[in-house]
Amino acid sequence: MWTGPDLLCHHDGMRTTLDIDDHLLEALLARHPGVSKREAVERAIAGYLSKDAAARTMALRGSIEIEDASAELRRVDRRT
Repeated sequence: MWTGPDLLCHHDGMRTTLDIDDHLLEALLARHPGVSKREAVERAIAGYLSKDAAARTMALRGSIEIEDASAELRRVDRRT
């Protein structure tokens, strides 16, 4: 945020110019009727990142040893 006597400017995002295939953008907008191009692209990016995060987490399956402490926690909880 910049401030000055006559200036107050909030910067909430990265402004950029993208060269997106017309057919891809039309298909995206058809899946998100009534939203702006910006909102449709943001939703698509967020969806991609969410699915990617889930896939990366699933790829870790079996590579981390986790001790099941639930029985011990229940035992301790019953004493209090």
